[in-house]
Amino acid sequence: MPGFFGRAAAALAAEASANDRILLVLELSGGNDGLNTLVPYGDDAYYRHRPTIGLRRPKLRTIDDHFAFSPGMAGFERLYKDGRLAIAHGCGYDNPSFSHFTSMAYWHTAAPNSGEEYGWMGRLADGLDSRRTPNFVVNIGETQSLAVRSRDHTPVVFDDPDKFARQAFVQEKPVFEHVVDPSGDANPSRAYLQEVARSARDASALVREAWAHYRSPVDYGIVPLDLPKVAALIAAGLPTRLYYTAFRHNA
Repeated sequence: MPGFFGRAAAALAAEASANDRILLVLELSGGNDGLNTLVPYGDDAYYRHRPTIGLRRPKLRTIDDHFAFSPGMAGFERLYKDGRLAIAHGCGYDNPSFSHFTSMAYWHTAAPNSGEEYGWMGRLADGLDSRRTPNFVVNIGETQSLAVRSRDHTPVVFDDPDKFARQAFVQEKPVFEHVVDPSGDANPSRAYLQEVARSARDASALVREAWAHYRSPVDYGIVPLDLPKVAALIAAGLPTRLYYTAFRHNA
């Protein structure tokens, strides 16, 4: 299945540059129970091996004679029946690794056993936008995911939008202001540092402003999802086309 991500990235890059579609990836980190998410209720083996935790048909949201959504997935059921949701079921790859860390690297790069250093979404960004548009990729989380690592793009990575700013000591501020001052010499190393520093400064200001002005009647519930942050950035008109976040602490 990781190979599918690689092929999909190439296909999307070839056809999506002319439109303004946005891709949001929500990674279900931790112990998501796939069999009790999309339930294979038509397979007797499901109930034989799950006599206690198997979900019974009267409570399920059936979509055909074999599969059903978990009872709490009414929204997904509506999207599916309206033709707005597709499901790739039973995903995997040849010769799977039993190492958690190696397996996650394979999923994030979509390139098992290859040593690929860039993530599948990072490579997608490079294919979609050769101009290196600032803020093209946003990763919401405590740390940057390998999935968004890119050769040409620097992802915007943050967790709390209210605190997304460079936390420098007072004595560091003159140095930082000197670095971002565009009137300096033409040293290429300094020019690179200026570009990175200005990009980080501008991105943090945009994120904080977007979050401060975001208002929505939508009830996002109490689950630890970062979807309101994504919605705020989209509503603010950021040029971001690729968002990556996770359902954290889902264990």
